[in-house]
Amino acid sequence: MNALNPTTDGAFTDGKLARRHAVRVSVETEGLRIVSDDGAIMETWRFEDIRLVDEVYSDRPIRLKRRSGPQRLTIANTDFLDQLRPRSRHLGRQDLRGRNIWLQGAGWIGATFAILLGFWFVLPLAATPVASIIPLSWEEGLGEAVTGQAITLIAPKSDACLDEGGQRAIERLVNRFAAAMPSRYRFRVTVVDSPMENAFAAPGGYVVIFRGLIDNAPDANAVAGVLAHEMGHVIRRHGMNQLVKSLGFSLVIGALIGDTSSFGGIAAGVAEQLAASKFSRDAEREADEIAVDMLNRTNISGRGLQALFQKFARRADDEGENVGRYFASHPATGARAKFVQSRAKGLGNAMSIKEWQAVKGMCK
Repeated sequence: MNALNPTTDGAFTDGKLARRHAVRVSVETEGLRIVSDDGAIMETWRFEDIRLVDEVYSDRPIRLKRRSGPQRLTIANTDFLDQLRPRSRHLGRQDLRGRNIWLQGAGWIGATFAILLGFWFVLPLAATPVASIIPLSWEEGLGEAVTGQAITLIAPKSDACLDEGGQRAIERLVNRFAAAMPSRYRFRVTVVDSPMENAFAAPGGYVVIFRGLIDNAPDANAVAGVLAHEMGHVIRRHGMNQLVKSLGFSLVIGALIGDTSSFGGIAAGVAEQLAASKFSRDAEREADEIAVDMLNRTNISGRGLQALFQKFARRADDEGENVGRYFASHPATGARAKFVQSRAKGLGNAMSIKEWQAVKGMCK
């Protein structure tokens, strides 16, 4: 190699055609000069424009490119890089010759494992922000699966009540709440023909109310308060937060890549949670706050919800009564009744008398 003007052989492609040209490459004062034997290729790349396509190892050729442009240059002699680096110092960042590749690989594996380990332990602590990045379409698909399995588990052999008049009345109420407190969700409410005095929310905007709750509610405003409470769970993603805490990294990855193959197993687990218990004390309090806020924004009286909480508080200690776990959850229903009483300001009704009668009779 010429000490004054280092020269070596290389292969050049113009980035447009697959043909490779044999060239001579030399380091000149003005830059890297590339010339083919037939004179078809004659270019000079300025030193500051030269870039490495990938890292350089002792047993691999050097692959160079221009900062702008599709041209590529391959040089088998890796020592040629030593002639370029004094003039193109930025190339040193990718010069890995002489390094222990196996040691470097082990380092990458260790770093990857540390990241995954961090996700595994840190993810539950950051459940709320992580749950917010889960795609809505994936959450809705999961919610649909959860709803079906939960109904089967909680109220087996019970059918959905499909009376059109009752459904329209509930849809109008849901639309009032959704307009008062916009969110990314499209709520779907199902009334199930079961004597259970219960209700639950699944991810993705799905809400289920059992006929027993409607039959024993003092008025339409009480059912409206329960519906607003369950919508609050969805809006705050309490169900998704629990899933992130319990399933962690695998759930997030599955959601981000759109994998629905695990819906069956996940839905079964969530359904069992819904059947066995409700959300944490903080989640229930937050949903109550949203419920009262919705009632206030739509000018619906909170006295019905207050009366319902008081009713179940009186029955909470009677295990012979069929009181849904929803009303036995924390905080105690007596405290929840007092909270509604202190915060609710609405004066109007959730439904007309005709609408309320349609809802009460929709399972007959």
